[in-house]
Amino acid sequence: MLSNMPQVLSGEQVRCILHIGKRKCAWMLNNGFIKCHNSGKKTRKYTVLKEDLLFYIEDSSNHPEKYVAPYGEFSSVKHNKPRPSKTGFPYSLPSSFRTWLEKEFEEISDALTVPQVVDITGYADNSVDRWLRQGHIRYVNAQSAKIIAKDWLIDFYCSYGYTIAKMSEKHIALMKKFFSK
Repeated sequence: MLSNMPQVLSGEQVRCILHIGKRKCAWMLNNGFIKCHNSGKKTRKYTVLKEDLLFYIEDSSNHPEKYVAPYGEFSSVKHNKPRPSKTGFPYSLPSSFRTWLEKEFEEISDALTVPQVVDITGYADNSVDRWLRQGHIRYVNAQSAKIIAKDWLIDFYCSYGYTIAKMSEKHIALMKKFFSK
């Protein structure tokens, strides 16, 4: 699809390619997540080079934790209850987290079932099932159960799991334990 695109793209073209809303696209361009030129005009003010968009697409798939947007930033729904947030956690996860997590999970079995992952992470079984279906957590089918390797759960925590806007209490406690060391 991008091979047919011109070398210089408008903000609207970027939005359509990324399948995101206008507010999110403008926020990403204004905050430097995607390198662009801002002319300052009211309309059609963003121009993005095709190479910069390709760099963002590749980098965001390799390092999703760098591109975390604030919870509810682009929602038109006003929430009455305050939601827990990752306040105090940096936007990018330190590389030492994986090593620390491997030591932290030393006592956990190497092969886990979905109920065990639910117990370890503190998330609902529906959430864990959705992440399995979407490929955020790898698994294998074994007879009548889905088996998740401990390393795959650690991979989840080090990538997509860090970008979750509403972390479970267990996840928050784990992150606080890491960042307080």
